[in-house]
Amino acid sequence: MLKKQKIIHDAIYGSIKLDDDISDIISTREFQKLNSVKQLGFSYLVFPGATHSRFEHSLGTHYLAREAARNIELTDEEIKAVSLAGLLHDIGHGPFSHTLEDAMIKLFKKDHLKLSIDIISGKIGSGQIAEILGGEREKIIGILLGKEGILSRLISGNGDMDQIDYLARDSYYTGVALGMVDSSRLLNTIAIDNGNFCVMEKGLPAMEGLMVARMLMYRSVYRHRTSLVASVLANDALEIISPPLDEFIEWNDCDFIGELKNNMETFKVYEMLKFRKLPSGLTVDVDDKYFDDIVEDLKEILVTYKYFRSPYKKEVINILDQEGLRPITEISGIMEYLEKELHGMGLLVFNKEDGESIKEYLKGKGIKYQ
Repeated sequence: MLKKQKIIHDAIYGSIKLDDDISDIISTREFQKLNSVKQLGFSYLVFPGATHSRFEHSLGTHYLAREAARNIELTDEEIKAVSLAGLLHDIGHGPFSHTLEDAMIKLFKKDHLKLSIDIISGKIGSGQIAEILGGEREKIIGILLGKEGILSRLISGNGDMDQIDYLARDSYYTGVALGMVDSSRLLNTIAIDNGNFCVMEKGLPAMEGLMVARMLMYRSVYRHRTSLVASVLANDALEIISPPLDEFIEWNDCDFIGELKNNMETFKVYEMLKFRKLPSGLTVDVDDKYFDDIVEDLKEILVTYKYFRSPYKKEVINILDQEGLRPITEISGIMEYLEKELHGMGLLVFNKEDGESIKEYLKGKGIKYQ
């Protein structure tokens, strides 16, 4: 008798077959919460289609990690471990995904990765995932912490399965064609050379396309001024609410918005977010130290502010050609350019009536703003 296998239809990859342990994990409280956690935070205020969830992205990363591991002919045990790591890499995300990361770190001294590790190990949450994983927990934690060589590299690093999925998925749902990714070509040109993650030379154009997509998505979506203003306000509000960790890890987007509404100190932020009545904002291309000086000068008329550091990861992608392994920046003029293109920037948030004063100040200092 054939074993019945569950199938989920994904908007990007089509039908994804699920083994029993994957189905069991998806049914847990922690994973089901991700269904109500928006992948792109408040980007839906600008891109109405950007309401896809962290659940979808986690499932997509699981699928890509599994297929990539098969393509490079890892063992069955390694394929299972890396696909589980892909599934669980974002299990620790709070409401609106990365949006509340700064406040989480301030309140709990943990980012979403550390919370993911705590959930997987059973230290926090229902303990269901830890029970399902059993003896595989430590291997998966090792992968997420970067301790498992090629398995870790498939999940975290430039050109990893996480990045391939979120760029393809975010482009699809926002309708921004600039982020188109040839995920099939990338999966079929990833390789291992002496234990090192690399891309075969014939996959270079697809990898260049992925990196160009990342830059363009940051410019047009991830760093859109309106969603950044909303995210900074939400971070400030979470710090005011200051919930206990065991309560916070249960929250989805709706729970957080409800808390904003029920707290007198954050009710104004609730109305701003619900009705898209946000204060104004400008971004400035300066380093973090100079940004601190700007904030000091303008603090009396700023509603809030934040500095966003460069999103570039340190790992260099290696290309395997006839000469062996070479850094992609030695082969690709595009990559050499892109490494200089995304840098840190500051966000100033202020009431509309103070806009001209802030612009005059920035002009006087010769600071470019958008």
